[in-house]
Amino acid sequence: MKKTINKTFHRIKNHPNQWVRKGIAIALMIGGVLGFLPVLGFWMLPLGLVLFFSDSPAYWRLRKRFVAWRIKRRQRKELLKKNSGPNTD
Repeated sequence: MKKTINKTFHRIKNHPNQWVRKGIAIALMIGGVLGFLPVLGFWMLPLGLVLFFSDSPAYWRLRKRFVAWRIKRRQRKELLKKNSGPNTD
């Protein structure tokens, strides 16, 4: 299920028509604001914001920083895990 959701979001995010992306993003944001209703959910608001600002240079700068931070963090954790190793005392 997660793979299907990721594939669908990727297709929408990379849709060639900008107006389709913006329309879906606005619909998701409205659905997120109405998240207290039974069918809709608050998860729609952040998804709509990401989709709406996916063309923005500021979004791509922040995303690049976040990805770099995650890579550094993962490398640090692996290094600590490797150095701590099992004790033979």
